[in-house]
Amino acid sequence: MDIALLNGKPTALALTHRGLAFGDGLFETCLVSSGHIYNVTGHLNRLTNGCNALNIHVNLKLITEQLNQLIKDVVEPHVLKVMILRTATGRGYDFDPTQQSSDTIITMTPYHKPSWFQGARLVTSNIPVTENAYLAGLKHLNRLDSVLSRQIARNAQVDDALMVTSAGLVIETTMANVFFQVNGQWLTPAIETAGVKGIIRQRLLQQFNKQILVQNIDRDSLTEVESAFMTNSLLGLVPIIELNQRPLKECQTIITFNQFVRQLRD
Repeated sequence: MDIALLNGKPTALALTHRGLAFGDGLFETCLVSSGHIYNVTGHLNRLTNGCNALNIHVNLKLITEQLNQLIKDVVEPHVLKVMILRTATGRGYDFDPTQQSSDTIITMTPYHKPSWFQGARLVTSNIPVTENAYLAGLKHLNRLDSVLSRQIARNAQVDDALMVTSAGLVIETTMANVFFQVNGQWLTPAIETAGVKGIIRQRLLQQFNKQILVQNIDRDSLTEVESAFMTNSLLGLVPIIELNQRPLKECQTIITFNQFVRQLRD
């Protein structure tokens, strides 16, 4: 099933739209299967927080009703993407907060996990991740650093790239949050100046808060990583089997974490 809707209708987006000109908006990417949106509460909460932070007016109740209607007969896995774009009169970056609304784009297409979902190979990107403490954690539309870093991975003939700040702090991959085991301790990067606070990441931190520490991880310490994995809402959990051409091991704890992730629904 392929669906592409703008405000509930199969119409086109205006070429002058702020979403195209400035990336003025947010998005969520969800897994749909058997008439169910996985981790829907987490996605809607993050979308709400993002709209509040960007002062975008949106009727999330109406959007939720539309989504439930669209996915009720979907059986096979699909990727559902929801984009919220600010609409406002005027010219340039400025907008009148009292004279704005939002457009909602909903797309849904069949989802197939990549060939490397049982084990990913990563390199570290030499393109610094964009930092902005106010936007950190949000899934906003400004993702050029991820776009460029994906080419780093392609050129290295691996599956994804780690994204690092100019100061050398590891943040995430181009598409997922990351977890590292160093000296037997599980760590995940702090999302303070860049990165997305992923839904699966949040659930793992809630469930295994005594086993996973959130802290800054320096690029130079990657040579000490024993095991690692990456997570997002579509992939679930994927072990990292190679990091910067160095093989990593898959330990029993990763299997335990993966069993938990596979059981997540909402």
